[in-house]
Amino acid sequence: MYPEGGRGALVSTYDSEEPAVTTEQTAATYDGNVLVPSRGHPWFPWYCPKPTVRILCYTDHPQVNFELAPDFGLRQLRDLIVSHNTFHANFDIDVLDRHAGGHAKNLLTTDLLRNYDQVWLFGFEQCDRSSAPHNELTDAEVAALDDWMGPAAQGGVLITGDHANPRPGDATDAGLDPLLNLGRALGHRVPRAGRLRRWEGLPSADPSTDPRFTHNTQVPDGLGTPLDNLTLQDDAFPQRIRLTPYPIGRPWPWLPVRHRPHPLFCGRSGPIEVFPDHMHEGALAFPASYPEDEWPSGPHGQLLPEVVAFGTDKRFARTYELVSAYDGTPASVGRIVADTTWHHYFNVNLRGFSAGPVRDAIADFYVNLAVWLSPPALRHRMRCWFWWTLATHPAVQMVKGHRIPVLGRTAVDVLDGHAGQCLLTELTWPFHVPVEHRAKVPWPPDDVVIGGVVKHYHDAFDRALGGDQDLPDINALVHNGVQLAVDEHVAQLREFAAAADELPRLLDGLRRSEAAIDSHVQVT
Repeated sequence: MYPEGGRGALVSTYDSEEPAVTTEQTAATYDGNVLVPSRGHPWFPWYCPKPTVRILCYTDHPQVNFELAPDFGLRQLRDLIVSHNTFHANFDIDVLDRHAGGHAKNLLTTDLLRNYDQVWLFGFEQCDRSSAPHNELTDAEVAALDDWMGPAAQGGVLITGDHANPRPGDATDAGLDPLLNLGRALGHRVPRAGRLRRWEGLPSADPSTDPRFTHNTQVPDGLGTPLDNLTLQDDAFPQRIRLTPYPIGRPWPWLPVRHRPHPLFCGRSGPIEVFPDHMHEGALAFPASYPEDEWPSGPHGQLLPEVVAFGTDKRFARTYELVSAYDGTPASVGRIVADTTWHHYFNVNLRGFSAGPVRDAIADFYVNLAVWLSPPALRHRMRCWFWWTLATHPAVQMVKGHRIPVLGRTAVDVLDGHAGQCLLTELTWPFHVPVEHRAKVPWPPDDVVIGGVVKHYHDAFDRALGGDQDLPDINALVHNGVQLAVDEHVAQLREFAAAADELPRLLDGLRRSEAAIDSHVQVT
């Protein structure tokens, strides 16, 4: 077993409890550059097909759909995820309206949730009302979500909403704040995730309440259009965002510590520093305390949510928290991403971006989100597919037998344009690596580790072709490959350290030689 965050193992999707096969069943074909073996092929024990990520977009508004809804629809979001970059997985996305067919006809149940790996919440309703008494999640729904997000499934959640509007006049709880955020009804009771957005009070959509708290991220168009004109939200100018830097260590001690953004914002062409904008966004929140029963600990301590991206209110040049992320994997609970507004996902905020770098970067974010929020078992299957794809790629097969840095660099070149560096790192390492570990020690480069694992795959392939029946499983291949890469990296570090030990003696010898020359010159 080779765990991630203390749970799960990297395993092939197929089991071996099948009837014996004949030699006619040992063929293999290529799907593009991916080898697809039949069940009797010698390499089949290590084959992993591309997994599918199942996402439920859950809403309480009829216009949040994939049809022709021009503004609040999700068609462009879906199309960008499904068609933009499918290297990691296939994506199967559904939309479900809580009230389609009648009030609260479609509740979140255990049976419904088991069909999905992630739930993305796009709520509009603010609270229970006398005319709609089940806008908010019921106790049974909260319990179902808690179980689905817990150790059994570790389902991932994207939680969104928007600014606050006045409390509805028929709110069943008159004690609520006079300002309630859009999306509160679906969002505020979701375990852990509901604590990561502000649901009552400012920011609002009305600048007259307090113009400092309406979070206007719209970008001037250069034509004099006022910043409070909603036409700026669907133009070609995205907001620029600031990303939290994360140290990723240095492979050689004399190099400075490098930094990357969070994997959510690590695109295929570099950091994702653009986002759709809007006139009045909501706000993130953080609990005043983190009780252990709600926010469990992992092997390296308690996991807490963190801000990974910041936006700027253009009227006051004031920066505020835009996106937060919670990685509960080491504690065996689901990951969470919280966003200030669902306007970062809707058609109205995307339709101004034509094909090009901005649209590509935003699409990369959506794909990263779908990958990152996946439960550990699904990410294991992605990793299994990742290794199989690299080890069997024709270009990588052409350099079989070379040193592991050559194998690794070739494999990374194969991935160019398909995987951002952050997700590449996540796929490469089959266990959780705390950031502080990478910053403290000269961590081996990803391409060296990839080369080490690919080498062990190639060795196993050769042994299988030779008829060897005692072969390592996928977990052993990855484990041994990582160990090989670490050993080679440490050997190089020791070689440099030994050379460094020679430096004082070399310098002393040079000084003695120079002194002898000076003495000879003076005597002469």
